[in-house]
Amino acid sequence: MAEKENRKEKIFAAAASIFTEYGYFKTSMEMVSHKADMTLRGLYYHFKSKDDLFLQLFQYMNSKYYSQIKDEAETVKGPEEKLKMYARIASKVLNENEDFLKICQEFLAISTRNAEVRKVMTSFYSTQVDRIKNIVNEGIESGCFIKTDAEKVARAIVLITMGVFNFHFSLNSDFDPAQQHTFDIELILRGLKSFSLEKIT
Repeated sequence: MAEKENRKEKIFAAAASIFTEYGYFKTSMEMVSHKADMTLRGLYYHFKSKDDLFLQLFQYMNSKYYSQIKDEAETVKGPEEKLKMYARIASKVLNENEDFLKICQEFLAISTRNAEVRKVMTSFYSTQVDRIKNIVNEGIESGCFIKTDAEKVARAIVLITMGVFNFHFSLNSDFDPAQQHTFDIELILRGLKSFSLEKIT
């Protein structure tokens, strides 16, 4: 079983490299099998199609991203520090995990035309919103944050994060997107602690 998982990890590494270099539409299963140093038949043993490989690759990389959050969350106490942790990890991903971000870009582009990819992307978005909403609610209940609509705050944080990720590869910026993202989260935190957002609709 471990050997099979190791083989899949090697395939995921090869697929991430090919998808990020050539994009979804120009990538073929033959290109991935060659990069993974295996037969095409062997690749199809693990994945039934390019769509299947693409979806599983995203879920694999997504789980690795969330494992970083889970590991660090165990060392962090308090809702404010947890939101700061979220910003730190997002900045780390921006700086160190370009393959994951480029795969996310491909996913966003493909999701406009592929219902299955849109379903997975929606699940990814919803999971992030739920995680942040729980942190905001924790802050409200503990009195650390003012009473507000936790879900709308969570959506704002997630959409800002996704926007930074998209911007990173779409424009030639004259500033550090990771630093901007940290600033954005700090600004939201100030709002959560200093004035009511209840009137904002």
